[in-house]
Amino acid sequence: MMETPDGQKMKPERRARPLAAAFGAVVRAVLAAGRLIAGAILMVLRAVGKVALTTWRLAAALDSALWRAVKLMASRALEGLSYAARLAAAAFRGLLVWLPTRTGRAYSALSGAFLVIAGLWIIDVLRAAPSLDASGGASARAPIDEDDPILARIDGRYVHLSEIEATARAGGFLRPDETLTPKTAFERNLVESYVEQRLLARAALDTGLQRSPSVARKVNAARDRVLASAYMDAQIEDAVTPDTVERLYKAQSDVTRLGDEVRARHILVATGEEAEEIVALLKDGADFADLARTRSLDRATAPLGGEIGWFTRSMMTPVFSRAVFAAEPGDIAPPFKTEFGWHVVEVLDRRPTSAVPFDQVRGPIEKFLRMRTIETSLQTLEEESQVVYFRPEEEEPAPQAAPPDLSDPDLADPDFTLPGGGVEEDGESQDALQ
Repeated sequence: MMETPDGQKMKPERRARPLAAAFGAVVRAVLAAGRLIAGAILMVLRAVGKVALTTWRLAAALDSALWRAVKLMASRALEGLSYAARLAAAAFRGLLVWLPTRTGRAYSALSGAFLVIAGLWIIDVLRAAPSLDASGGASARAPIDEDDPILARIDGRYVHLSEIEATARAGGFLRPDETLTPKTAFERNLVESYVEQRLLARAALDTGLQRSPSVARKVNAARDRVLASAYMDAQIEDAVTPDTVERLYKAQSDVTRLGDEVRARHILVATGEEAEEIVALLKDGADFADLARTRSLDRATAPLGGEIGWFTRSMMTPVFSRAVFAAEPGDIAPPFKTEFGWHVVEVLDRRPTSAVPFDQVRGPIEKFLRMRTIETSLQTLEEESQVVYFRPEEEEPAPQAAPPDLSDPDLADPDFTLPGGGVEEDGESQDALQ
């Protein structure tokens, strides 16, 4: 405040500052903008509130309608289930009344059979379904058949071990006494060969090759071979039995006795005079063994004192056997000549022999019975079928072979052999017979 000379107080005039005026304008603008923003936010909040309230009211209305619809559907479903239950009960009562009738029993049997077949088929499909192996890949799993294992499957048809074995035997890949196992069948590629043969045969049928005359002749020839072999196997199986083998052995038991056998020693010299001289020395008391060692030409028995050992009549030459078996134990046989020279023989001992053991002649007897069965079967079939052979006229008819001797064999005969080539594979039995 300022005082004037006359004592009055006056306010000094203030000068407007530009900076303050600008700041005041900014503040006013900010306040105005804030009021505008607040108003806008308030409007937005009011709009959101109205939308939410409207949505809530609409949802409440819809929920009420939906609940009424759910209740209506549940009511209708319960009514339907109740009606279906009443119908099922009525049908079951009718079924109980119908089953005891003739038609009902027939229908039940057919339905049961169908269900059993369907169940077995489903089980078979499940068992044959691919399974995962150790590496995670799919592998086929064959059904279990303990009596005849399954080794392969071709278009749904199982291949058993017996089929593989029969084919292998027909092709000569198995010995008669060999038994085939699943492991050996795969190791020897018999399963793969069988499957390939089946596939090729089916392909030939699909292309109609079976209608070709040449193929038909081959098929018929193979069929005849198989049937002929099966027929002869059946005939041999019926004819060659342990009982028939034993009966033939007993029927020939007398001739299987090889007679007596003797134990002797001999001295072999070059001339008859030398043989008579040795006999005279023996009568004077000379030792037989010493004379054999010093004068016998048989270098095999001379070191043994002329000892030959035990032998039967058929084991020596006829001349040697007649002279030796005519003498008694302890006697010196008269000197005799063979192709080897002159012999002086002393019989040391003599004993009877028993019959040939059954086990030693079982094999030859079985082979003889098999050959006789084949011969008799063929002769019978030819006679029944009135077989006639038409040979070319320019060829001279071959001489008819003598009919085979089908009588019981002499098992004691050293020359006994089987028809068709003897028993080479059974040499021990043949040696025993001789």
